[in-house]
Amino acid sequence: MILAKPNKFIVLLIFILFSSTLLAQQRKVYSLKGNVTDALTGKPLVGAIISIDFKKSGILTDSLGNYFLRIPEDEYVLKVSYLGYKPFRLYVKFNKNTVVDIQLQDVTKELEEVIVSSIATRKNILTPSLGVSLLSMKGIKKIPAMMGEVDILRSLQTLPGVSSVGEGANGLNVRGGAVDQNLIFIDDTPIFNPTHLFGLFSIFASDGIRELELYKGGVPARFGGRTASVLDIKMLDPSLDKFKIEGGIGPISNRLLLDVPIVKNKLSILAVGRVSYNDFWFKVFAPDNIKNTRANFYDIATKVFYKPNKNNTISLMTYLSHDYYRVDSLFSLENVIAKESQFRYGHQNASLKWNHYISPKASFELIAAFSHYKTTTESPDSLNRIDLKNSIQYQNFKANLDYAFTEKHKANFGFSAVRYDLSPGSLNRDIVSKISKVELEKEQALELAIFADDEYKLNDKLTIQYGLRYTQFLNIGPIEVRKYLEGEPKSTVSLISTELKSGVAKSYGGFEPRLTMLYVFNPTTSLKFGYNRMQQFLHLISNNTTPLPTSRWKISDENVLPQISDFASIGYFKTWNDNVWEASLETYFRNINNVVDYVSGANLQLNQTLETQLLKGKGRSYGAELMITKKKGEVTGWISYTYARSFIQTTGQYPEQRINGGNWYPANYDKPHTVNIVFNATPDKHNSFSFIFAYNTGRPFSSPAGTYTLDGQQLPLYLSRNNDRIPDYHRLDFSWTITNPSMKEKRWEGSWIFTIYNIYGRSNPYSVFFTNGKDGTKVYQLSVFASPLVSLAYNFKFK
Repeated sequence: MILAKPNKFIVLLIFILFSSTLLAQQRKVYSLKGNVTDALTGKPLVGAIISIDFKKSGILTDSLGNYFLRIPEDEYVLKVSYLGYKPFRLYVKFNKNTVVDIQLQDVTKELEEVIVSSIATRKNILTPSLGVSLLSMKGIKKIPAMMGEVDILRSLQTLPGVSSVGEGANGLNVRGGAVDQNLIFIDDTPIFNPTHLFGLFSIFASDGIRELELYKGGVPARFGGRTASVLDIKMLDPSLDKFKIEGGIGPISNRLLLDVPIVKNKLSILAVGRVSYNDFWFKVFAPDNIKNTRANFYDIATKVFYKPNKNNTISLMTYLSHDYYRVDSLFSLENVIAKESQFRYGHQNASLKWNHYISPKASFELIAAFSHYKTTTESPDSLNRIDLKNSIQYQNFKANLDYAFTEKHKANFGFSAVRYDLSPGSLNRDIVSKISKVELEKEQALELAIFADDEYKLNDKLTIQYGLRYTQFLNIGPIEVRKYLEGEPKSTVSLISTELKSGVAKSYGGFEPRLTMLYVFNPTTSLKFGYNRMQQFLHLISNNTTPLPTSRWKISDENVLPQISDFASIGYFKTWNDNVWEASLETYFRNINNVVDYVSGANLQLNQTLETQLLKGKGRSYGAELMITKKKGEVTGWISYTYARSFIQTTGQYPEQRINGGNWYPANYDKPHTVNIVFNATPDKHNSFSFIFAYNTGRPFSSPAGTYTLDGQQLPLYLSRNNDRIPDYHRLDFSWTITNPSMKEKRWEGSWIFTIYNIYGRSNPYSVFFTNGKDGTKVYQLSVFASPLVSLAYNFKFK
């Protein structure tokens, strides 16, 4: 008998397997046991899945919530999961018998950490509020932030119906409205320019904000003066018993918040500030042609809170913001081009509020508010110096009474008195220059209003909320009233008389009805209808795609009529899985009269007869918004799709009074399709991850139909406005937040935020422009951020 020679490979394999078995036999085996319960009730969770190192296989807890495993000595990740509860993970080094008792959090009972809060969920289904989003700052801070700056306006743009004309745009466009058609309040004081650095960042220091309420439709009668939306921002109230310090260090700014009780349970103060230090970025990274650019900003807010007794509270808020920007050759005036331009602008705001608790049915609120927004544009050229200033001042006295007749019937009543003082332009008033002095006449107005809202629940199915606001607007003198030939284009030729008027030079007024109806099919499903009329008497005058912070404001007068908006919407709302998931579908239509439009090549800055550059138009917008949200749990987020159109039409007897022949044409902010996807994951209390994907149709711009030759140069020939579109926009962002990296519970809580903005480096065009020369017309695209922006920021909290 002949034996075959053994194969060397088989011998080696047997040796390896045998050696591994011996090594495994040498590893000690320990027991792992414990109990899994509900964190809130302590109830045992039967059938919870216990797995090791994320393996799909695992054991289940028994009828008492107990589990038992025998595991070889090593390092493992223990995961415990149960349907409807937030998964639990623990890194464990097994070198002895171990007992691990685990409490799981019920996601249907924990507060949402997504941007839209649980209060908004209840409102969406069971109250008549339509087109209203209550936003949580805790959720906003989870969204990837450009250069580490948590940005309220950028976060709002992830919601359906909210957009901007592009990166670096000044303000928001809400449901087909222009940026000046949004009323933005911070603690009852208006914000006239909501951005820093010419639109790159919002002016609100996120650490000091408690919540935001955005009204895209169904605006309560207590708000007025704008035609598109209301953004109501509330600052934190200082704590009466706990001292707190928060702050952050980032590549753009440093932040600090102090919350200091002065007299326990009586008096406290909150102070929050943000200061930027951007200049060195231009020195280090900017190309040579913009190395001289300088930019910085700051904002500081304080709030004093006093509670003399259980029925009264008094608060005083102050807010201060400032921007400085210096650049070569950005500004020109009457054919004078500055070698260097410097811009300064900012707000000085304050509000005093008294809240009085009358009874369980009634409460009263009295508010005095002040806001002063001023801008300065300078050119320090020794010969052709330019020093241009303008400002707008707002003062308001307002009273509100809330009264609940019954659980099913409640109302709000009040009045408001606003005074506007505008200085639309003052050139070289206090300096010596070859450029002549110009002083535009000041404008003043009163906006008086009374309002009432009433909400009545007829039965378990039907609730009606109706309101009425009456506004009387008074344009007051002394002011020059200019009259022009009827039907003729307004110009120096058609000007027939000028009269100086004192007292009330012109008045406008009218009723603004508000109505919302709610029909509840069941506790998880409802249908709503809403209508509101709103008037706007204050207009931002700018023929740029996005208004500059230095653009002038204009009060309605004899020649500039107030804008009037009629808005209707209908919405369907649905939640399931105990409010973990929510879906909504809203459609709307808006019709606007007396929209402000501009003649081609309008001259707006320092124009004494501004109305000759303005056209009266009509606007209409319509759209549909779909949003699906997962609001609770380890993974949260939402996906939204918006179809929105916005058009303008100007008609008149003469060609100068018509744009595009009097036909409807798309507004600068018309973007038919928008998709936003937001994904947040919190696998444990130390780590969280977020992604945002944004897509929208490119906005319109005016493209030449051809060229013509003048003085040897080929110039573009424009036949229509907004007849083309820039390429579509899309972007992906990512952020990773690590909280308390040492994994220890401390009074000092620190977190690192790593962010990548525009991950795949999409060069999204902001605008398209044309240059002329002997070689013809050339087309260029301007992108604000054409490559990924990577940033690392550090936040801290002492509690």
